[in-house]
Amino acid sequence: MQGQWRYEGRDWVAKPGSFIFEPPGDIHTLITGDEEVITLFILGGTLQYFDEDDTVIGQDDIYSVMKKYRDHCNENGIEARDDLIY
Repeated sequence: MQGQWRYEGRDWVAKPGSFIFEPPGDIHTLITGDEEVITLFILGGTLQYFDEDDTVIGQDDIYSVMKKYRDHCNENGIEARDDLIY
């Protein structure tokens, strides 16, 4: 949508209009430059976060992401847009 990003160790760069498919189990580190990046990630299943020792330190799924979204809206006086969810 805006800006560029890539994954550490990969030889491609995502730019506006790019489509990237990530199969389940793909492990990577997101890298951006100094510019603002706006992108759309569509998740299916669970997204897990690992530390340097490959220990799971957190995870997100549709329920935790929706809770974070609604909590952010409530904390900042923003009306949640449930019409964006299908």
